[in-house]
Formats: sequence, C-alpha cells, structure tokens
Amino acid sequence: MSFLAPVHFTASQVRVAASCPRILYFDALENRRRNPATPRITRIWEKSESEATAGGSLFHATVEKFNRLAATGDAVRQVVRRSSGRDELLQSAMAFLRSDCLNQDQLLRKSTEIIANFSRCIETYMGELADIIHYAKTIGKDPDEIVDQLFADMPKRVDVTFHVGPQQQPVHVTGRLDYVFFDWRYERLRIVDYKLAPARNPNKDQYQVAIYALMYHHQHRFNCDAAVFYLHPGRHVVEMSWEQIESERAKVYNLLASMVEWSRYSAEKGLGQLPPGETTYCESCTWRGRCEPELGPRSLGSVIDWQPQRVEPIEVVVVDPPMVTPEAVAEEEQALAEERETEAQDNRVTDRPVVLPPVEELFKEYVGEPRVPSPTSALDSGLLSLGWLSHSQQPVAIRPNHLSTHTAIVGAAGSGKTWLAKVLVEEAILSGVPVLAIDPQGDLVQFLKRRPEAEIAEQAPELIGRYREFSARVETRIFTPGTSHAIRLRLNPIRLPRRDDVRESSPARREEEYSGMIDSVALNLVGLVSAGKKSLDAQQAFVGRVLRLLAESRVHDALELSEIAAAIIEPEIVGITDSDHLIKKSERENLGRQINALAHGPLKKLFTRGVALDIDQMRTPVTPGKIPLNIIFLNALSDVEKHAFLAAFATEVYRWMCCAGGDASQPQLLFYLDEARDFLPAGAHKPAAKMPVTRLFTQGRKFGVGCLVCTQSPRSVDYNIFGNCSTKLIGKLETPQDSETVGKWFETDGPKPDWIRQRTGAESGTFVGRWPGQDATESGQVFQSRLLFSTHGGAWTPSQVEEEVQNDPTHLELRRQWSIGE
Repeated sequence: MSFLAPVHFTASQVRVAASCPRILYFDALENRRRNPATPRITRIWEKSESEATAGGSLFHATVEKFNRLAATGDAVRQVVRRSSGRDELLQSAMAFLRSDCLNQDQLLRKSTEIIANFSRCIETYMGELADIIHYAKTIGKDPDEIVDQLFADMPKRVDVTFHVGPQQQPVHVTGRLDYVFFDWRYERLRIVDYKLAPARNPNKDQYQVAIYALMYHHQHRFNCDAAVFYLHPGRHVVEMSWEQIESERAKVYNLLASMVEWSRYSAEKGLGQLPPGETTYCESCTWRGRCEPELGPRSLGSVIDWQPQRVEPIEVVVVDPPMVTPEAVAEEEQALAEERETEAQDNRVTDRPVVLPPVEELFKEYVGEPRVPSPTSALDSGLLSLGWLSHSQQPVAIRPNHLSTHTAIVGAAGSGKTWLAKVLVEEAILSGVPVLAIDPQGDLVQFLKRRPEAEIAEQAPELIGRYREFSARVETRIFTPGTSHAIRLRLNPIRLPRRDDVRESSPARREEEYSGMIDSVALNLVGLVSAGKKSLDAQQAFVGRVLRLLAESRVHDALELSEIAAAIIEPEIVGITDSDHLIKKSERENLGRQINALAHGPLKKLFTRGVALDIDQMRTPVTPGKIPLNIIFLNALSDVEKHAFLAAFATEVYRWMCCAGGDASQPQLLFYLDEARDFLPAGAHKPAAKMPVTRLFTQGRKFGVGCLVCTQSPRSVDYNIFGNCSTKLIGKLETPQDSETVGKWFETDGPKPDWIRQRTGAESGTFVGRWPGQDATESGQVFQSRLLFSTHGGAWTPSQVEEEVQNDPTHLELRRQWSIGE
C-alpha cells in the first residue's frame, strides 16, 4: 500500500477535469495562492448556451423537500394510493409540491423566463417520478412499499479514497448524490444526477455519475446503474449500467491519476504533467487569456493511460453508526445549504469522511446481482435475441424496453447491418411491437417471404420454435406511396389535433405539445412548397396560426389541402383580421395556391388516390392476434418525392404519438429507417425530412416509440441521431475515419476502446455493441447476428413488389376490409 499523502478532489472537479484539464490546473493554481475555505471551481459554459437558467437552487430545494415529505409524511402515500392512472398521479403530486414544497415568493421574484424554465423542469422531473410509480403499481407493488423504496433515506454523501496510477497515489474524492433509488422499470438501483443545463457534452458528465457509482459501490456495497438527467432546456437522459461502469472503471482511475499530475504541474520545477486543453469552452472560459501563453498550444498535454494487471482494493473510510452526532448532522446540512446557494454541488474539499447512517437493511428484496436473465436463457426469456458471442457461442440479447431508447446500427456496405436490423425487427414483432419500416431501396419488402423452415432446422435448430412463432404472428403489409404497386398510400387529408387530444395532464405541457404538433405540420407544409424562402419563418408562423384555428373549429379530425389553402388565401374565414400585418397579401395568396397545388402539381401523386395515412390503422392487424409489420416502399419515387413523403410521414407519427400517449417502459411502435445518410445528413444541410425524423428520435422514447436507424457512413449522419440512441451496434467499418467517428460515441475521456480499432476491416456479419444493462461478459465482445427468419437477397424492384403482393392472402384481405379498389 502506498504511503503517499492523499490528494483531495470533489466530484464536481472530476467533471471539470473531464471537460478541460487546463481549467482544473488554473483552479489549482488559484487555490494554492489564495488558500480559500471553499476551493474555487470554475463553472463551465459554452458560448452557445443561454444565459437564462432554470432556478437551480430553488429547484433542488423544492425537490428535496418533496422527497423528504414523501418519506416522512402521509400526503404522497395518499396520492399514490388514490390515483388510478399516471396522469392523475402526476396532477395530484404536482398540486402537493406547489402547495407544500415550493417557495412561491422566491419563485415570483425571478424573471418570467426563469419561472417558465423552472416550471418546465419541475414538470419533467415529476413526470419521471410518476412514470416510475405508475409502472410499479401496474406490476402489483403495494403503494406503501413503492413510497418506502422510492423515497428511502439512502445515504447521499460519498467519501472514498482511491489508489490510482502506477504509483498507487491515494486520491480522496467527496461528493453528494442527487438521487439514489430502486427503479422497477429496469429492476435496478439507479443513481441519477440532475442537470439544469444543456446536454452539450454528456460524455463528460458521465464521468461524474460513473465516479458516484464507483464510490457508492465501494462505500455502501451496492451496484447501481447511473444516469445524467438533463432537464433544461429539454429532457435528455444519458445512462450507464453498473456492468459498463465496472468494466470501464480504469478510465475513471486514470482520469484521477491524471488530475493529480495536472494540478501539480510546474515546468520550472519539473513536476506533474502538462494538461491538454479543450477548445469547446474557450470563448467563455475565465482562463482563456492565460491558457496558451502559459501552457502553450491546447493540443499539447498528456493523459495517464495505465493498465494495471489487477485493480487494487479501494480503501474506504467509514465511521461507525454510534458516532453520528447532532453536530455532524448540522454540519452536513450547512454544507448542503452552501452548495445549493452557489448552484455548484460538491464544491468543498473535506479532510475527513462525512458521518453516514447504516444502509445494510435497505432494499433487502432488491439489492444483489442485477435481475437480468442469463445469456443462456435468452431464447426463452422474453428478450430480443440478436445473435451469439463469437468466442463462447452464448446468446446475446437485449430487453424489449430498450427499443424505446432507440438503436443505431453502423457498418460498411456488405457488413450485415441491414441483416441485423431486420433481425431486430423480427424480434420486435415477436415481442408484440408493431413496426413502421421505411424502405428507400427495396431491401425490406422481402419481409413478405419466409426463409424455408428446412434451412432453419439445418443451420440453427435451436431457433426453430421462434421461427414458427414469428411466422404465425407477423402480418407483413407493403405500402407504396404515389403508386399502386402494393397498397397505395396518400398524405391527404392532413390530420390536426385538438388541445383535448394531447395526452398531458398539465395545461402548460398540453399547450407545449399541442403547439409543437401544429408547428411541425406548418413547417412541413411550408417546406414542401418552399414559397418565398426569404420569409420562411413568417410563412410558418402564419400557417401555424391558420392551422390552430382550423383545428379547433373543424368537425372532423382531418383537413383537405384545399381547405387549408382556402383559409390561407382568405384568412378572414377562420377569424384572422390582421393577416396583412403578418404576411403580404400577394405572398399569402401565392403560398395558398402552392399548398393547393400539392394535390395537382409535381407532388400530386403523394396526395391523391389510395389509402389515407392512418397510424392507428397501421397498428391494427387485419387478422386478430397478428402483429403488423408495415413496409413503406419508396423505391418507385424520385429523391424529391422520397424526402417530401418521409417528412410528412414522420410529422404524422409525431402527431399520433403525442395524442396516443404511452411511456418508455412499454414500447408501442418501432420506426425503422434503413440508410439514414440521405435523409439525416451531418452539418447544416436540412432536407425536408431531417427535422421531422430527428424529432422522433428526441421525443419518441417518452411515448414508447422506438427508432431504429442504419447507415454505412457514420460521418455523414447528423450526430444528434446517434446521441439519442442508447443501443449502438457496430459492424465492420470501412475507413479509419469511420472508426474515429464511432470511437467518439464511446469515449468519456482518453483513448477510445480498443475494440473500435478492430472494427476496421472486421469480418462481415460480426458486431460489437453497447446497450443499457449490458452484461459484463458481453461488453466489448464480438457477436455474430442470428439467422434471419425472412428472405434477404437483392433489392426488389417495383415490379417485383407488385408481383409478390398480387395474390398474397394478407394483402387480399386488407384490400377487402379497407375497401380498396383495383
């Protein structure tokens, strides 16, 4: 054991160091010079971040009071007992929070913008609690048990000394958790760190929650998943399983070892290591004027990358329970008050551990090894079977609820990415989840035909049962927008929601969702006609206002394009009398004519003839007991028509999911886009479909709408898409540049995982993946995708599609039930 003097850091300093090591260095210089009682920690902001906050101190005080009263009082228990549904639960809990937990006077002293941000964050936070409680009730948990487990007085202060680096340097780290609780949706203990700031660099924030989980494990012997929950300006969650944290703990230890060297760096004295710089924060950094003059170019600097033969035991200092005194409790409460006041958590360095209560008796029923079915039981456990580990032939599987958190599959041409995506689609059908699959080239329509059972029996006899179940359950339907090669699909009429259609209990949230849906339709319509590009924003605002009035005044749930066009040309018919102040009459009339021309001009085949787009209808089988697999075949359309159709289709899916409701724990739909590059390009280019489809990735999970995307060129696809995918499956990569791009998805700091480099030129049909709750035995391991139950060959032409569906029993029955003529 090392006898070096320990170096003290807080969890907040770890986050700073992960973001920019040079900020840690300059803070350390300042702290040595001034020796303040509370060490300086420079807050990190990016140039593009808004100055408006969400009232962080008030938010934390309100939430902590709610949690405390929930644990000690009866009001929240009564809410849980009496509420019959998720929305009622949320409404009642919010009412209690406002009346008993929120300091209204303090809130009203803040600006209007901060009040709005605060309200939105509270609503999001309470909505997450309502989801957890509602799910626990649906699986039969007793209300008192739910409250006891969810709001248990788990210790939140962590204080651990790690021994890191080649010298086994003691590093003493302290911190305070936002929330640790048992989540029935995942059947796991979870540590959640709430951030009232944008998710600009979530990989950096992961360091903070990862070290929380490691500290909590070593101090209290619990294995916790960890998540960063961003509440402002919008909901975004980044998650890590305990198995993932444990398998990658060397990264955290190396960061701590590097922090020691960076903080003591002195070129003159030959001490420490030069810290590298990160340009992301330079514009707003306090130290930008001293950084390069004193330390040289930001690209210079080094990180300790030490790989021990084994991880040394961690020295944990725990004070026995009898030493808990009123003075210690008061000290802890005072420390917390100081932290919240400055909105900088964990910013004190302590010389001794904080006194903590015993926790051995908490969560007796749940704590222990995570309740994830073993790989050997994957085929009969209700999981989604992906394939087999190459080195052990053990099955590889993920949970059905992972569909809701989105999946990205990348690989070079011929790598097997579409094959694996089709495997995932088959598994979704086996789990009872309907599918909407966008087929730009003709690769997915082959779901219509089964692989011969004899091939399954010969090549993978263990799959024969699942093959038969899939064949019995799937109902494959092919839709061809603009043509009659299969079931012709049209975009007209346009469906608009009323406010009452939106499944949100809060009036504020209902209005936000409603406005978002109306604005998305307006954006899509104006984008399709692109009239008057210089005043596009004004046109969208005007069309949005017209649509709101039409939506509230109509009798039916859909509008013809001609109705919308008429109201745009003559807005007085919907009650708009000041239209000339919003948009010029000539521009308005031109816009109306072009929207009306959608049913008559170059895009008319997308809006005329065929079955009207109806997501509910697509989710409903024509044969009871079947699960619909809807293939939207776009190969008969031009590129412009493909983009126009997909933009309108994604907009309608968004409207449907906001009105249908749902939650992430119960996937209700899988949206699959094969080859995303053309529709979701990287950079500033925004083809018509980019924003509507991206919205599904950012909003879909909370409604149980999962997204699955494939690409052979990860560099060419907008990074926001991959950032919203919790499950990433990496096939053979074509170039080192692709490897570099993919590697960044998995880095928190330091070098990318070794297996990323091995993906360049890897064997086709093999993958390495990462997903929530991944078993440690699967992390970084190569697996081979299972055999497909459907055929998989060359892309079908429109003529082939027409020939295959002509006498298909499902399509014949669908035509009969839907009264589709020839």
